[in-house]
Formats: sequence, C-alpha cells, structure tokens
Amino acid sequence: MLTTEKELDRLFYAQKEAFLKNSMPSLEERIDRLKRLEAAMVKNRIGFQKTLREDFGAHHSFVTDLFETGGVIGRSRYIQAMLADWMKPSPRELDPAAHGGSKAQVIRQPKGVIGNMAPWNFPIECALVMVNDMLGAGNRVIVKASRQTPATSALMQQAISAEFDETELAVVCGDHVSFAEYFCTLPWNHLTYTGGGEVAKGILRHAAENLTQVTLELGGKNPTLFTQEGVCELLVERFLYNRVFKGGQVCTSPDYALVPEGRVDEWVTLAKKTWTGMYPTYVGHADATGTINRRHYDRLLGYLDEARKAGCDVISLNGEEPNPDTLQIPMYVVVEPDESLDVMKDEMFGPITAVKSYKSFDDAVDYINRRDRPLAAYIVGRERDLIEKFQTRVLSGGVGVNVFGLQGAHPALPFGGTGASGMGCHSGFEGFLTYTHNKSVFECADDSLVMASLKGPYGELAQAVADSIFATS
Repeated sequence: MLTTEKELDRLFYAQKEAFLKNSMPSLEERIDRLKRLEAAMVKNRIGFQKTLREDFGAHHSFVTDLFETGGVIGRSRYIQAMLADWMKPSPRELDPAAHGGSKAQVIRQPKGVIGNMAPWNFPIECALVMVNDMLGAGNRVIVKASRQTPATSALMQQAISAEFDETELAVVCGDHVSFAEYFCTLPWNHLTYTGGGEVAKGILRHAAENLTQVTLELGGKNPTLFTQEGVCELLVERFLYNRVFKGGQVCTSPDYALVPEGRVDEWVTLAKKTWTGMYPTYVGHADATGTINRRHYDRLLGYLDEARKAGCDVISLNGEEPNPDTLQIPMYVVVEPDESLDVMKDEMFGPITAVKSYKSFDDAVDYINRRDRPLAAYIVGRERDLIEKFQTRVLSGGVGVNVFGLQGAHPALPFGGTGASGMGCHSGFEGFLTYTHNKSVFECADDSLVMASLKGPYGELAQAVADSIFATS
C-alpha cells in the first residue's frame, strides 16, 4: 500500500509519543522485537523468493535465502546473544585523589525514532538488517522501502505489519521521488540511507535543517589487488564468482582488478578458462540475476561501447551476448582502460570488470589511495608481508583477504565507509553504538577535592589544584 506524506507524518509522531512513554525498553522487550523481526523473515521465506524474482526478472532462491532474508535472521540472532552485555552501563575510572568517592559511568540510552531509507539492490537486507541494530538499541523505526522493487516492498510492508505494532516498526512505500525527499525532512533522531553519493548529498542538506544525525552507506569503486601468487586459477575463479554475484549489483562487489605488470594476458586467459568452466552458458542460467531495469542495463552496455570506441579489448569471457529481454549480462572484462573512461570513473554495479596492470605493490597501493575511498578493498594472494601492508596502508571501509564481501556481512564486524563510500556504520557492537546515545553520568561524592576547590571565593586550595595540572614529573 502506498503511503502519503500525511500518513507518514501520523506514523512518525505516533512513534515519537510511544517512545516518550517508554524511552528505555527492557532487555526482554528488545529481544521480543528482534525475535518478531526474525519470524517475519521465516514466515515469508517463499513469498520473498517469488517477489524478488518478479522485481529482478531472475533472482536465485539461494541468494534470497542467504543474503536477503537470511542476512536479517543472522544479525537478529547474533544481537539477541550479545545484547545483555551491550546494554550494561560502562563504568569509568576516576582518580580518587582528585575525586574522592565520586563515580562515573556511561549509560546506553536509545536515541528515539529512526528513519531507514533502503535501496533497490538489496531491498530486504538493506531495509531490515540494520533495523536489528536499531531495535536492539531500543529505538522505534520507520523504513522507507525502495519504489524500484514494488513487489518485494509491498510484501515487506505486509510482513512487518503482521508482526509489529506501527509504533514499534513500520514500513512505508512511496511512488515518487518527492516522497523520499519528504522522508528526509522529518526531525528524525537518526537517519540512515543506503545508496548513491549524489542522493546522499541531498539527504545531508535536508538532515542539516533538523540537526539530524546521519549514517550513509554508499559504495564506490572497490579495488582488487592481485599479487604475483594471486594470479592462479583458484583465486581468479573465486574473484569471478563473487564479481558476478547478484549480477554485480552489490555495494561491496569487487569493481576493478589490479594485476602485476606482464601478467594481464595470463589473468585474462585464466578468467576465460575458469568462467567458461563454471558457466558455458550464463545468460538464461538460474544463477544469473537480471539487471534491475532497462535504464541500468543500457547504462552498462554504454560503458562497453565507450571502451570499444576507445580501442580497449572488451571481452565476454564465454563469448555470450547480453539478453535485452531478460536484462541479463554475461561477465565482461575491459583490458587496460584509460582513466577518462566511465568504466574507471563510475561504480559499475554490473558484471563488468576493468583490468589494469601495476609495476610495484607500492604503486598499486598509492593508486588506490589517491582515488575516492572505496567501501571495500581486496587483496588476493599468499604473500603474508604484502597482505599485512595492504590491510593497514590501504584507505577503505573494510578489507577482504582472498574473500569478497564477508568483511561486510558478518554480524560481529562493523560495516561502513568514509568519504565517498559513506559515513558511520552499522553491524556489530559498533552498529549498536551508532543507534545509541552514550550518556555520561558523573555522581559526585562529598569528599571530592575538585569540587571543594570550585567553592568560591577561590583561595589556596583552588590555586593548588590548578597548579597541580601544570606540574611536571
């Protein structure tokens, strides 16, 4: 059911009132909400498989189970196991010589009513997985579902309303950009957006009017650096099947590959061999996710046309052509594209990989760090010294070593980027803290020297306390 701006207002202020009446829900209440979110995924497992196929044209049930609904369930269960410890006040040490018997602690207090704006590429996972963090932190939540996945968004709205009172958690659906813009203007206690950078700039402008705290989960061109030992059949194959996962429409998907100088041809040969071995026919295969719509399909093919006109080798790894009816695109590589081409400027969000050579490891790291900071950076190889240098020197939201995406998918790890790839994080204990206000509490004892020194008129004690700050050992 489509939501009007008037209805959104009503929901928002109903949640505000409900939060004021219960601004510190108990552990039991929070666990109950997490269990109901989990139940919504379990009860609608088959329904979500069907709606995602409808919205994408082709979408494997395994992908839905593991990375859409399953991702929500996994984080719910993890937070349920950890929440009792996370909610405990955090005591802080005070110097007894200065503060006597005074006490200090940090209390984990919910922020209030949180808005979550979901993208189309993971319309369930990105809508609800961080809702676990929000509910676990004790907040009320309104999710704006993607209008580009109407079937999935409608079912999600039904599934959540069946398990939750609207003052706890609600899903809203709008059919115009203006609704999304209006969503940003409400005085949220926190607002999270997952999507593209240009839209994020507008969201920040709207949020600034209300001084709303914002978490941005964006994307970027995620590099993969192949070391000398990384150019092997096993690891090239691993790169490819992760690169094409969900048709490449994943914010943590590896975007381009850096290969040692003199080994690009070998890398391409290995890619052709392994890809053709996995998928002699990929277009039309049950594993092949369709591009979300014709606009994005045409955008991706436009990148290939531009690269061909610029003289690049553009290779379909198993010789297939795209299918305009199913909007499925085979795996392509573009060899040594110039920096001016769109394949090196734009986030692909599709199964197209630019492959470029590098002279030295240091050159490759410098190349990555001089570009916009990616959400993920990957190193593929066995050289321990290079792996350790990469994970500490490369500037990125997260790092995967011989793996792609799991650094952002495991519920114990924070997920987020900086700069062009985002702001703030969700997931893990850090995600719980994102949606929590860490309230400082200081309880002063009567024997506090500092407090005694503040009593006017200031005298010798006040001067002695001040002088002690500047004393050197």
